[in-house]
Amino acid sequence: MEGPLKGYHHQTYAVRLDPASPFAKDFGRLKLREPREGVYWYDMRWFPSEDLVLRLLDDHYRDRLPHIPHVRNLNVQGQWTAFLGFIEGVTLDRMPGSRGARVAEKYVGQIVELFRSLVAVDPRLLETFGGPFPCGCEQHEATGPQPTRAAVQGGSTAFLRGLTHFTVRHAYEDRQRASLHDLLTELGVPRSALAAFERRRPQLTDRPRALLHGDLHRKNFIVDPDGALWTIDWELALIGDPLYDLATHLHLMAYPEDQEENLIGRWEKAVGEDAAAGAREDLPHYRAYKRVQSLCTDVIRAATRLLESPDVPGTRAAYTRLRGTSALVGKVLDAAREPLGVEKAPSRPAVEGVFHDWWRQAREAAHGGTPATTHSGQGSSGP
Repeated sequence: MEGPLKGYHHQTYAVRLDPASPFAKDFGRLKLREPREGVYWYDMRWFPSEDLVLRLLDDHYRDRLPHIPHVRNLNVQGQWTAFLGFIEGVTLDRMPGSRGARVAEKYVGQIVELFRSLVAVDPRLLETFGGPFPCGCEQHEATGPQPTRAAVQGGSTAFLRGLTHFTVRHAYEDRQRASLHDLLTELGVPRSALAAFERRRPQLTDRPRALLHGDLHRKNFIVDPDGALWTIDWELALIGDPLYDLATHLHLMAYPEDQEENLIGRWEKAVGEDAAAGAREDLPHYRAYKRVQSLCTDVIRAATRLLESPDVPGTRAAYTRLRGTSALVGKVLDAAREPLGVEKAPSRPAVEGVFHDWWRQAREAAHGGTPATTHSGQGSSGP
């Protein structure tokens, strides 16, 4: 058994099968997972589980999506349990020969084919197995926050509105009210800026709804020993505007400018005229949303990691951690400044100071710790 393998939503292990296993003829190793308790979901979800998505695709679209994990069901002590095949290979970010953010052409071609295959899947089959809940938004412990009804029943414009509403009102504001004390305001992004961004109503061209992976980045592509590119981690799959999948992919991949432009053109040809209608005009709106979503997500993640850290604010180890936090959050603040209408992002020392003070106060409130040294811009034990 190998593991636990790194992952956010699950504790994952790869288990080599005994030759007598009923799955031995289909799998070399199985991927066994246990959901992590208390994991916060930053993205809308459509389907109750990744296993269900993969089983549906495996049953109906294996010929169109050949490089996705196989899934099999086995009755274990009277309960049907889904088992996923473990994909042997290397994640795309670790492939040798890549230069910076550039991706080898043989893999770019396979990514384009994946987009072509996704829009060829009939979403009507999948829609009946998941879907929207009324905006309230209900929190389902087993499946995480669900998409708002407007996000999935309207056209492309409603889809983007639903994404924005979910991120601002639920992924960020619900969480900050509970524990974060409005860190974004302290970082120079007033609530009015988030509210104004949510109220924006760009009118998009309606494109036919399609199956979306929702999280196509380098660590979710596995290159097998034969050079085939497999797509894993379908937890965030949903039904919606195919342009959102492209925008998310570009945001997460950070291709060099020339390769990105080439990919957009190839995507337009691969998905066809209907799915690519108005893509050039609408892509900036989705990319602006992704920058704001990244800011909300990374501020929450940074604060959570600080609070869970064994380091004590005011120590040298804490200063090192704060420096990394300020670099990450400062970068996404810079990226989100324009779509949020914020004139100037705070300096890295200022970002560090905000997180230092929040960390110290949150730690004292949670653990009754001794007050840490007042932040000096470098950290009390900094150089």
